[in-house]
Amino acid sequence: MKTLFFFCLLIFVLGFSSCEKVIDLPLNEAEQTLVVEAVMKDRVGVNYIILSKTGSVYQDQNFEKIEDATVTVIAEDGTVYDFPHQGNGLYKLPEFAVVPSTKYDIEINAMDRVVTATCFAPSKPKVDSLTYLSLTGTFGVPEGDTLNLISFHSVDNGAEDNYYLLKIFRNGRANSGYYLGNDDFINGIYYQAQFFGSEAKPRDTVLVEMISMDQANYNYYVGLSNNLSSGPFSAAPANPPSNLNGNALGFFGAYSTDTISIILP
Repeated sequence: MKTLFFFCLLIFVLGFSSCEKVIDLPLNEAEQTLVVEAVMKDRVGVNYIILSKTGSVYQDQNFEKIEDATVTVIAEDGTVYDFPHQGNGLYKLPEFAVVPSTKYDIEINAMDRVVTATCFAPSKPKVDSLTYLSLTGTFGVPEGDTLNLISFHSVDNGAEDNYYLLKIFRNGRANSGYYLGNDDFINGIYYQAQFFGSEAKPRDTVLVEMISMDQANYNYYVGLSNNLSSGPFSAAPANPPSNLNGNALGFFGAYSTDTISIILP
């Protein structure tokens, strides 16, 4: 009797699992929202603002760009900078550069709304030097091959709270490794850190960009990093905390930077 029951149950399960039917879920299309990516640095030629719209769950990553917006950046001394549209949702003012230790406001008129934000560009950071540790035939490096582990050295400004993002470029291309942190444990002292996962080969040119930002932008990058590193069993990702006002996603960042490079032997 037990055998017969198990056999019948097995037929029922196999029969049930073999039935397939496509079900179309009626998903409501949410109202499109403005997406802002505004990057302002203290170097000419690297500042830009990209404006686009959110898409639907059925849309690919080529979201609709906004080409008829008005974008204005206002410096702390009242100077107004108009960023003209350059095409495909990109707004640039080639001669603009952030002045460290200065507050900036942005105003964007787009999609029948006004979006504003305020950001403070901290004092200019300083990368003191770069060093490297050559690895040959150890830590997973094959015998006969050499990889160089890059470290940066700096002195934190103890007179202010500091929030850092450091990027590494190898032969002109951004590498996967980066450093994101604050000065809770390095306030006012000399420190160094290694870029794990960004090993360089002999004769590579390595450039490090040190970006100093305010706390609001740091919180945005922390939220973004947490979403990118979440696993399949993590909570559903949420939008990173934004410093924008006026029903928009994204961020406005005014950054002070320093760069340094090294050519490996």
